[in-house]
Amino acid sequence: MERPQDLNQTEGNTNKESSGEKFKIRSDVAIAEGWDTDREPPQPEKCQYCGRTLYYYGVKDFLGKKRVFTWFEEPERCTCIKAQAHRQEQERLEAEAKEAENQRKKAEVFNAKVRRLIQNSGMRGRFTNRTFDKFEVNDMNRRAYEKCKRYADSFGIMLPTEDERGNKLPPKKERNGLFITGSYGTGKTHLASAIANQLIHGGMAVICMTMIDLLAKIKNSFDTDTQVTEAAIMKLYEEIPLLIIDDIGSEQPTEWGSTRIYAIINARYEAYMPTIVTTNYTGDELIRRMTPTYGGKPGDTRNAEKTLDRLREMCVGIEMYWESWRTR
Repeated sequence: MERPQDLNQTEGNTNKESSGEKFKIRSDVAIAEGWDTDREPPQPEKCQYCGRTLYYYGVKDFLGKKRVFTWFEEPERCTCIKAQAHRQEQERLEAEAKEAENQRKKAEVFNAKVRRLIQNSGMRGRFTNRTFDKFEVNDMNRRAYEKCKRYADSFGIMLPTEDERGNKLPPKKERNGLFITGSYGTGKTHLASAIANQLIHGGMAVICMTMIDLLAKIKNSFDTDTQVTEAAIMKLYEEIPLLIIDDIGSEQPTEWGSTRIYAIINARYEAYMPTIVTTNYTGDELIRRMTPTYGGKPGDTRNAEKTLDRLREMCVGIEMYWESWRTR
C-alpha cells in the first residue's frame, strides 16, 4: 500500500515546517503510522468546487508521545481558486456582521449616554422635544434661528483647549456665548433648548435650567440628608461644557442668589467656558430685576452689574422682539 503523503508534503505545501505545523498531523498519516487517539478521526471531505480530498488534522501530544491529543473541528482548506473566492466572501460577510454588531453595541452605549445626559441636563418635559426642526421659521425670527443653529453646528470652536502643561487656552471664538433677549413667547427658550438638544444628542454634556431651578438645586444641597454639597453643584455649573440659564431675572432677587449667580458667571468667564442666557429684560431693567430690595428700596447693585458686564463680554447678543406666538 502506498504510504500517504507526509504532513509537510501535502498538495501545495513545501518541506519546510512552520512552527505551528510541527505540532499537527493529518488524519490519513496518523492512521497509517498507528498513532493513538481517543476517538476516530473525522472522515475526509471533498471540495465542492474541484473535488479534492480534504483531510482533518490532529494536534500531537505535547509530551512527545505518539498520540493525537485532539482533532480540529474543520478539515484543511482547499487552495483552488473557487474555494478561496468562496472563503474570502464568507470572511467578508462575517467581518461585516461583526462590524455591524460592534456599531450596534456602540450605538447602544452612546444612546444610554445621551439618556443620562438628558436626565442630568435639568431639562424637563416639553423642552427635551424642542429642536431646530420643530422651530417655525418666519421672516421675523429667521436671523435669530440661523445664529443659534450656526452656534450649535460650530460649537467645537467655542470650547477652550489646553497646552501640553494643562494650561487653559482661549477657544478659537473667544466671545463664545449667547445673550438672547426678547419679549414673552417669541421662541427664546425654544432656540436655547434646540441648541442643548442638538449638542446632547451629539454626546456633549449640557445643563439647561431656569435661573429659579438652578438656584433651587443649590439650596437643596443644604438638606442634611443629601450627599451632594453646594461646592460640588457650583463646581458642576462652573465646569460643564455648556451652561444655559433660561429666564434670568425671573427669580426673586436675594443677596445670596445674586452672589451665587455672579460666582458662576465669573468662573465661566475666567475659564473661557461658553454660556447661554435668555431673558425678558435688558440693561438697567435686568440689573434692577437681579438686585434685592430692602424695605422697598434697592440694595447693592454691584453683583448684578458685574454679572451683566461679564455676560456682555462673553456673549453675542440676539434680540427677539415681536408678537408672542402664544397670543396668536
